[in-house]
Amino acid sequence: MKREGFWRYATPPVNIQGVPLPFTMIYLFICPFPSKTTFWICTGIILFFVILDRSGWTVRTICTRIFSILRGAIASGRPWWYHHHTESPRDWTGLD
Repeated sequence: MKREGFWRYATPPVNIQGVPLPFTMIYLFICPFPSKTTFWICTGIILFFVILDRSGWTVRTICTRIFSILRGAIASGRPWWYHHHTESPRDWTGLD
């Protein structure tokens, strides 16, 4: 049995109360142009991540789920020539 890599989870992503580190720096980028609207939008983004973390979801989990849905069903592992050599042309169309 293959052992899982020792270093795989050596450095987990940095989170502060469930908010990924790049999103905590969002306030640094609004400092040159502060306004109430921008401040509340940034606070809403931070609160969104905190609520996600409290409910058990993370950004990585959501991205993995979305990519899995976009990839679709698992494709058959047969090469193109297998079907052409083992099935009759009538089987290719799906008509019986």
